[in-house]
Amino acid sequence: MAMIALRRGTAAVRVVVVTLALVAGFFTLRSGLAFLLATPETAQLALRIDPTNTNALSMDANERLKTVELGAPAAKLAADSKRILEHSPYEVVALRNIGIIAASNDDEKGAAKLLDIAARLTLRDYLTHAWLLDHRFRTNEVAPAVTEADILLRQDDQNWPVILPALITLTRDPRIIDPLARVLATDPYWRGTFLTRLGSDNPYPDATLALLIRLKAIGSPASKEELDPYFIKMADRLSPAQLFAQWVALLPPSAQSAGKGLLREGDFAGLDASPPFGWRLYPADGVYAERSTGPAGMGSALYVSYSGERETVFANQELVLPAGRYRFAGRVYAEDAIDAGVFRWSIVCMTKGATGVLGTAPVNPSPGQLSRYAVEFDVPRGCDQQQLALTGTARDTTFDTLALYVDGLDITRLR
Repeated sequence: MAMIALRRGTAAVRVVVVTLALVAGFFTLRSGLAFLLATPETAQLALRIDPTNTNALSMDANERLKTVELGAPAAKLAADSKRILEHSPYEVVALRNIGIIAASNDDEKGAAKLLDIAARLTLRDYLTHAWLLDHRFRTNEVAPAVTEADILLRQDDQNWPVILPALITLTRDPRIIDPLARVLATDPYWRGTFLTRLGSDNPYPDATLALLIRLKAIGSPASKEELDPYFIKMADRLSPAQLFAQWVALLPPSAQSAGKGLLREGDFAGLDASPPFGWRLYPADGVYAERSTGPAGMGSALYVSYSGERETVFANQELVLPAGRYRFAGRVYAEDAIDAGVFRWSIVCMTKGATGVLGTAPVNPSPGQLSRYAVEFDVPRGCDQQQLALTGTARDTTFDTLALYVDGLDITRLR
């Protein structure tokens, strides 16, 4: 929808580029959702009854701002808005209209003063805070700019399709990282949506990482759900070693020790961390794969169960082992007898051009006893990414459901 037509080459054109985008987005969203500030007919009728009705004057002025042109029409709207202020000095719409018209006439200082007053009077007026968001950022008032974005996002989630992309774009400026992190640390209800979208879009990876690290530093680390889109996006942009370094850097303080071993969460005690370096479990119809408490003094363990109708992956985890020789070991418990080789752990090289099985550890428990298993394997040069996976084979007979518990997983470098 047309707004104030700006002269080409004027300072106003340079000044309000972002503001016009935000304002246009507002009216597009509102009209599409029939969220009308006022209708000309309603306002005009009220003014015929009482020409001094400030509510009607305000609604009428608000409508006219959507289509007003520079020159005489804008001057008339400004004059009418001043008339509103004579009757109601704290009328936000009038202050805002005069301010936006002043900005379009290259009087940004005057506009800022008027819109500052309007902003102090209400947190609900979109146009006021959208203009101030742009103005604050351009005048190096970065923290107040973030505050304006927060106000706009808290006003209405219908503002999100306009404001969230604008805020993501602003993250390219390193000055915004700390104030934005501090606002996010207050846990506004738009935080999760913003961080997941930032991670999935991720137009400025260095800025995104800086923001996530800053959140952790001030005691408000991103959750697994907030980090998942980031690591999924970055998996194709970084080497496995680089991705793992970032994964470790963003672990919550309570899980920091998980980054020190060659294998994460071998005890299945629960780790609130994103894939690919944490466990991924694959429960499905007729398939169980869940953390549980094991019998026989195992403590926490991974419980898996299936019918054996098809080859099944229960769990896997990405590894970043340098070239060398290793030993993988673990414990298992099952109530009933299980044929040898039905369950197995496999270590596979995932590097393009070097894929292949590096080692296999069959899991053959003795019924009712806690058993151990181990296998040694080599990681060749050129294999910089591996995967450890627990699988079950397809069986000819599938009358009985097979189940077991595993825990105590460990990988040790031998040489």
